[in-house]
Formats: sequence, C-alpha cells, structure tokens
Amino acid sequence: MSEYLSVEKPFLEKLREIGWRVIDHGNNGIPQDPTVSLRTNFNDWALKSVFSEKVKDLNNWITDEQVEQCWDKIITQHGKLLEVNESTFTMLRKGIPLEGKNEATGEENPTVQLVAFGKDYEKNDFTAINQFRINTPGTAKPFIIPDIVCFVNGLPWIVIECKDEDVAEPMSEAFDQIQRYANLRNDEEDEYAEVEGKEQLYYPNLFSVITHGKEARFGTISSDFDFYYNWRDIFPEEYRTIDIGDDEQSVRQEVIIRGMFNKEILIDLLQNFTLFMTLKAGNKIKVLARYNQYRATGKMIERLKAGKTWQERSGVIWHTQGSGKSLTMVFLVKKMRSTFELKGFKILMVVDRLDLEGQLLANAKLTGEAPEKPIATKSRGANDNYPILADLADNTPDLNLVMIHKFGDNQQYTPEYLAKHDLVPVYEKLELINSSDKILILIDEAHRTQGGDMNAALFQAFPNASRIGFTGTPLMKKTDRLSTSQRFGQPDERYIDTYKMNDAVSDHETVDIKYIGKVVTSDLDDSEGFAQAFEEIFNARTEKERLEIMKRYGGMEAYLESNDRVKRISEDLFAHYVTEVLPNGFKAMVVSSSITAACRYSVQLRKLITKQLEIEQAKPIDEQDEYVINRLNKLQVKTVISSPGNNAEAYILKEYKEGCSKGVLESFCKNYSDEIGKEDSNIGILCVCDRLLTGFDAPILQVMYLDKNLREQNLMQAIARVNRTKKHKDHGIVVDYFGVLKNLQKALGIYTDQDKEEAKLELDDFDKYFSNIAKEKPELELRYNALIQFFSDTLKIANATGYFDQTLSSEDDTKFVNEVLEAMKKVEYRAKFDTLLGRYLSQIDLLFSEVDVQQAHWIRAKRLGYLVYRIGYFFHDKTMDLKFASRKVRQLIDKYVKSTGVDTKFSQMEIMSDDFVKIKSDYKNQKSQASAIEYALRYHIKVILGSKDPGLYQKFNTSINSILQTYKDNWEAQISEFEELQKELASGEKKDTRFKSVQPAFHNILTSFVPEAEKNKEIDDKLAKLVIENIWPKVCEYIKIDHLWKKPAETQKLQDAMAKELRMSGFKELKDQNKEISLQFQNLCKSNYNELLKFVKTKVAN
Repeated sequence: MSEYLSVEKPFLEKLREIGWRVIDHGNNGIPQDPTVSLRTNFNDWALKSVFSEKVKDLNNWITDEQVEQCWDKIITQHGKLLEVNESTFTMLRKGIPLEGKNEATGEENPTVQLVAFGKDYEKNDFTAINQFRINTPGTAKPFIIPDIVCFVNGLPWIVIECKDEDVAEPMSEAFDQIQRYANLRNDEEDEYAEVEGKEQLYYPNLFSVITHGKEARFGTISSDFDFYYNWRDIFPEEYRTIDIGDDEQSVRQEVIIRGMFNKEILIDLLQNFTLFMTLKAGNKIKVLARYNQYRATGKMIERLKAGKTWQERSGVIWHTQGSGKSLTMVFLVKKMRSTFELKGFKILMVVDRLDLEGQLLANAKLTGEAPEKPIATKSRGANDNYPILADLADNTPDLNLVMIHKFGDNQQYTPEYLAKHDLVPVYEKLELINSSDKILILIDEAHRTQGGDMNAALFQAFPNASRIGFTGTPLMKKTDRLSTSQRFGQPDERYIDTYKMNDAVSDHETVDIKYIGKVVTSDLDDSEGFAQAFEEIFNARTEKERLEIMKRYGGMEAYLESNDRVKRISEDLFAHYVTEVLPNGFKAMVVSSSITAACRYSVQLRKLITKQLEIEQAKPIDEQDEYVINRLNKLQVKTVISSPGNNAEAYILKEYKEGCSKGVLESFCKNYSDEIGKEDSNIGILCVCDRLLTGFDAPILQVMYLDKNLREQNLMQAIARVNRTKKHKDHGIVVDYFGVLKNLQKALGIYTDQDKEEAKLELDDFDKYFSNIAKEKPELELRYNALIQFFSDTLKIANATGYFDQTLSSEDDTKFVNEVLEAMKKVEYRAKFDTLLGRYLSQIDLLFSEVDVQQAHWIRAKRLGYLVYRIGYFFHDKTMDLKFASRKVRQLIDKYVKSTGVDTKFSQMEIMSDDFVKIKSDYKNQKSQASAIEYALRYHIKVILGSKDPGLYQKFNTSINSILQTYKDNWEAQISEFEELQKELASGEKKDTRFKSVQPAFHNILTSFVPEAEKNKEIDDKLAKLVIENIWPKVCEYIKIDHLWKKPAETQKLQDAMAKELRMSGFKELKDQNKEISLQFQNLCKSNYNELLKFVKTKVAN
C-alpha cells in the first residue's frame, strides 16, 4: 500500500498534469479485466487498437491491411533483445518501408510514419497504465506486473518500477525487476531463465526508470545498475514550472517526469538524442543523452537560431572531464540536421592531438554522416590522399573532422624534446577559405594556449563561421576565462552552459579524486636550492618561456630519471598498489617526467612484481591471499610513450616497441580476468610521460602515481583520467611524488591575492572534488558516529560503543547481539543499517593502510561485519552480505567472522537436519528462539516449495501466520507449534504412494482451488485421478519436445490441453478457474523441468 501511495500514484498524477492519459488500476490486487488497459487479453504487451488508430491518423492513405503489416513487423521480430530494440528504434525514427504502393498517390514502396516529430509532437498519443499485467506462460510465474508502462502511439516506450523507500536496497531491487521483465537477469545460455519475463515489452523501449520517490534514475536496455543516471534539471526553461532549489531530493521524481516525460522532450529524445555505439571492449550499447548533454545542446540550438552575427551564435561550453563532451557534439549535429533553420550548416569538428584523432572520428561517425578520413591543414605526405582544408571552399552542408597538428612541422616532438634540441615550434598559416556564415566550428579542449594560436588561424580561414568551444577543465583565473570566452566571440566570461566537477560526481557520472602527498628524499648536496629552482622554473606562465627555462636547467631531467630515485619511488608506489588497489581489481598509471624515466619505472616495477610474489607465497597458508598471488603471477607492465628516435638506448626502444603493440590499451581497459579467451586483460600498470594524459578513457584506472611537473589545465586534465565510474570504485586516487600538490593553488596558476579572490568559486569547487586524503579521517569518524546514533536513537539499544570497541563482557556482548536481532525484524531498519554501514566501510577502504585508522577502526569494522552476517543468517536475508564492501575490506571481515565460527555463506538447510534442530541452542532467550525458527521455516518453504510446489508452500505459509496470530507474545507456545509444523513439513515431503515424480505438486494446486478435498477423501482421490490420468499424460507428451521453453506455440498448446482437461473435470471451481490453474501448471512444469525430463526419459528407457 505504501509503495502505491508514496511513489506510484504521485508519479501517475504528475504524468496526468503534463497531459498524459492515465489509466490507474489503483491498489486493488491483480488486474482481472484486460479491457481496462485497452487490450482484449493479458497476453498482449502493446495496445494494438491505439497503434492502429494513430498510424491511420499519421498516414491518411494507409489501408487496414498495411496497418496490419506494420504491426506484424514490430511484434514478430527475432534475435537478441538489443538487436531487436535497435531495429525497432530505426522503424520508430525513420518509419517502416512497405512492399506495395500508396493507394492514394500510387507511390511504390511507401514509408509509414509511426511517430510525429518536431512541432507535430501533439499528434502522438501518450498513455500511462499502472499495474500492467502481462501473462508469461511457460515461466516461473504466470504473469508479470510492471508498476507503470508508458505508451506512445500504443507502443511501450518506458517501463517504470517503483519501490518503497524503506525496503532493503530499493533502487537495486527496482533494477532487478526491470532486468527480470526483460529476461536480462541471467546468462542467455541458462535454459531455465530464458523466458522469466516478457522481453517483447522492451522491443520499442526507449528507456526505463527506477524510483523510490526521493530518488529516480533512468537507463537504457543495455545499462547496468551503475549506469542508471539522475535527471536533475528541466529544459527548455518553459517546462521548469517547479522550484528545484537546494532540497533537490524532495522533488527528484517530479524533475525526471517534467524533464524527460514532457511530450515535446520525449519525442525529441527519441529523434535526436538516442544512439547505439560499440565500446572499446567490442560490446554494443544503447545511449540516451544525459540531462547536461540535452540542456547544453538545446542552448546551443537556441543560440545558433537566434544569433544575428557569428559572435551571437558562438560561445563556450564548460562540461567537466568524463561528462561526455564528444557525445554532446554528436547530439548537436543530429539536432541541427532535424532543425529546419540549421540543417544547411557545414560543420567542422576540430582536434589538435593525434591521440584523439581516432576517438573523435569514431564518435563523429555516430552522427551518420562523418567522413572516413580527417581533414588536415595541409597534405601529410605525397601519397596520403588526405583531404585538406582548401577542399572546404564549397557550401555543402556536411560534417568534417579537421586535424590541426599541435606543433606543425615539429608535431612528433614533445615540449621537452624541443627544448633539449633547441628547436622552435613552427605553426601553419591558413588563408581565407570560406566566408559563408552557414558554417559551425566545434573545438574540443578550447582552453589550450596552442589551440588558441591555431584556432585563430582557423578562424581567419572561416571568418564568419560560428564557433563553439568545449572545455572540461575549470579556468581558475579571470584572465584565462575572459581570453577563452573572447576567442569565441563573447565580451565577458560567461559560458553557454556549465556542468561542474561536483555536478558529475553527484550524478554518478564521475567519481571524486583523493590525493596523497609523498616525499622523496634527495641525495643532492643542495636539495633546498634545487627545489627552489624547480619552483622558479615552473612559475612561468607561457609555453615559450617554459621551453626556454627547461633548456637552461638541463640537469633537472637527469635528476628526475636517476636510477636511485626511480628505484625508491617504484618500491613505494608498488607497495601502495599491491596493498590498496590491486586487491580490489583496479589498475594504475605512472606519469613520469621523461621517456627515459617512464622506461626505467617499467623495468623496476617488473622486478618488484617478482619480488612481491615471492613474499606473498612465503606467507603462512592462512595468511595468503590467493587473488593477489594469482594477479601478481600474471601482472604485466607496459610503457606507452612517443617515439624516442632511432638513436635511443636499446632498452628504451624495446619498451617503446612493446608499448606500441596492438591491443596494449585495449588490454589495459579490460577487467582482470582468468577466463579462457580473456587472458589479454592482465596489463595492469602503464608507465607514460606525455601520452594518454588527455582523452584516454579507462574506468578500470583508479590510481595515478605522479612524478611530473604538471600545472593548471594540464594537471587537471591528467588527474581526470582516474575519475571514470566503475562498480566498487568510490574514488580516484592521485599519489604525488613530484611535489606538485604541496602548494595546490600555485599548481593551479593562482599566484596573487587577486587571482585567489577571482577564482574563489572555482577553487572551492575543485577543493571538494580533489582533496587531500588526510581530510577524510574526520569524515570516517562522522560515519562511524552515525552508526552509533542509529543503534542508540533508532533501535533504542544501549552499549553500541562498548560492543564495537570490545569493552563489554561476553554476557553483555551476547545481550547486545540478541537485542539487535530482535530490533532488525523491521525491513526498513535493515535497509537503513545497510546504507550506513556501506558508507562507513567505503571510508575504511579509502584509509585502509593508515596506521591510526587500523588501530581505531579495524576491530569496529570486524564486529560490524560479524553483526551483518548474524542478521543475514537469522532472517535468511541475502541482502545482508557485505556486497557493497571492497574486496580487501570484505576479506578483513571474513577472516574475523570465520574465526568466530559463523559461516559467511548461506546454505540450504535440511528440514530435519541437526543444524535445523539446534537452532534453539544458538539463542538464549525464548523470544529469539521463536523468531529464529520462524524465519528458518519461512526460508525453507520459500526456497524448497516456492516455485516447485506452490500449493504446499501456501499451506505451510498460512500455518506459520496462524501460529503467530494465535500465540502472539507466547514464545514457548510458538516454539512448540513451530516444532510440530517442522515435523509435519518433513513428513509432507515424504512420498505419497498414489503419485510418481512431481505429481503431488499438481495435486496440491488443485486442492488449493477445491478446499473440501482436505476433509473429503473421495473428492481428494478424484483430484488425484484427474492429475494421474488426465493432466500428467499431457505434461509427458509435451515435455519431450526439444527446447520446449523456447517454443511459445508449443507451450501454449500444452497450457490449452491442460485447461481443456480442467473444464471437463466435473469440478465447477476448476472449470471457472481453468485459465489461472493451467498457467500455474505451466509454471510448475517449468520449475520442475529437469525432474520431469528425467522421469520421461526413464520411462522410455524402461
């Protein structure tokens, strides 16, 4: 009731407010009349009558036969769900081409429009139906009932699953439901789980929503739970009719409704903001724009339409690293092509780094119109056949990828190389190419100084072009913000749209970053003077000045790459990696000052792998970590650097060659794996100096070991490599060996009080996003205190501090645990405890190796873990399993819990086993004993009988409830009755001599519909005869069919045959309920498939 009133009904009411037709079944149980939901039966997953009506409205020439053809093309597709979803999306987006002709015009093979786009969006039908029952014959349950399904023109575009906030893990539970409905929860090779839902419901699915009222997220058909995102804003502004304010959580569900379900927005999302793309790992996914991408695109479209001059049409987008700027460009191009005023623009996407060329080209192809090759500012070589900018003199409205090389003729060299060899970078000059104002130039990383020089030349070649720059790093100083904005036609420092670092963290699009400062002792005589020289050198603010100073202080590079220094740092960083990062399955990057240093780090780290492996294997067996040993056995280190030149030392050339090998970066981006065929995933550490510091996207990367003097935007871009989201990755980590972060403000280019004042907002935001790990210790104490307060204030249990600090007597310890078990009967308390504990253990993971944290909190963490397992065991609650804890924290707890004699894994308990009988002895007071036996019985009948014998399950479940009601607060009587029920349950599992195999389960279902059978043996025998002589032969006939559950037509025949026998049985109850009972029989066959197949094969053999 609570779920409907607090989540589902408010969702429907808001949909009604924005113009949807809403059909509300209320909270009246399982729907029985399909006509209420605009269908003729519950087998239909779409609204055929609505579909037919709207297709005729949108195509006034179409015949009834052609409408039927369109319907069949959608509902009779075959293949994997994502493939069918993409095929359906294409039909929705582009229409359905029909064989035959348009009877009105004579046009051959006309295309049928299924959706009205643009300003005609109101012509579509928008209907939302709650408790949308769909029959699922041949599955574990007779039907599914999604909470809300939203239809556009009769097709289900959106599935919404609502959960009460107080249930355990409401969002995770809602996601699991969505997966079950779509048959995505299990391995596709699992015959049992093949059709547990109704995947056809997801053929036209645009996205799904999971919500508990105060939090609502959306995801596509390919989204894992971690990639369900918030929608935290409403755009266009005209639809923002509510005040989001600071207390955003209270209106988050309404924001996603008004921000995604408004009719115009929803149609726009389908038309311009949905795409299918293949990831580096080779798997295809469906992508729907996030709210920041949708909002930014909308603002750019408005600017391009309204602006009278190139300046009014131009500007800068500041969206933080990792928030999908490249895809925002793709969505902009797609939206422009569907906007009448803008579809005639020539568009140039500009990139200035070779590393990013392939990535941007791949993304640009997602628009459907990208060229095969990028355009260069001039020919790369005599025979390369690359197009050049001069080819853009025409006004063709096409998309072009433009490569402007960063250093012109010296493009292959790093700044360090240029300084060492006294080379001055050469920039290319561009003449006027095209003066049209129907040109748009899109430039990524618009803040770069060199980019400014090159872009100025590019702007001269296209003087009237609109120009939009994208930056992912905050520009701290006002002068930088102003100069960047002015370069893009703006007189002040305002941006078109802003999406800051902490916005992305709040939305789970990125993680925040913690840094650790390390000190490397210098053996130079004048280490203080040397450090001062460092600071003086890198106070320079221009690239040219930096290059000149680097030439003057050539000894600095030699120091940074010295063998002794590299060896000491390697030992420290590898110890950190093995202790903190590797146990959780994440990977690392070492950023060094030069090519030589990068290669030396790789050599040293390989030696340390061998040494550490020997140390781990020498530990006592009970202290060994098999996972870490296995990883060290296979761990590889690679060096990814620019070409060192032919005269480089042999080991450097070797490192360069191996790092350039095909598949190195792909291997690094994969999860560690021991599966056959996935052995190429063991590259765990990359050593770099100048490559991969921008644009490299690897969610598996958690830690960056920094031994290079990076400043300002270069620093912020580099550290953002560790901010990508991944399951169990709560933070990125930067370990600083160079000392860049000793004075963070200077590292960010803040030198004066005026700079500091002008950058206050940006500095505050950055400080929250990128903070010293030492600041996390007070947060750990706050999270621990929140747990203590939960026990004292919510559960009303004293002595929590004494229990977790191990200062109580053993008797008081036992008393505390029993009180907690009694209090945790309420599911919402378990859910709250689960959340608080997850936040606490996440902080333990971050500070795992800090000595003072180990001393103060390791015992607390162990005892909390023990409590979790006791709660899980007592209530047979599998959600209480520490799945949120990192691997290294979970191992710490598991070792302790096992030492206390508690099993950390749930196991099925035989009803008359010694384990079951001794439940009473596990608890001292009768109240706890009664509760423990009750939950053990409930768990047993749910696992053993729930799907395999639902009739017997219902019988015993009713008996348990009856005992609790009859003997309320009488614990001794409850125990006695439960023990009798336990014996009855055990005897109930004994074989009835009348039956074979699983025939009793069919009989139990019939007796639940004919209750007189329990008291009347004659009636009971008739029901038994009906099972044995009529139902059972039909089951055996069909169960022999190969892959029966993959053949809907055959399973329907089986159900119809059983229904017919029920109608002819002579029992009115069975005749009236024949459809419902035959569905239950069908599910019974599915649940007991292996047993039935074994019976039939044995019978044939005999």
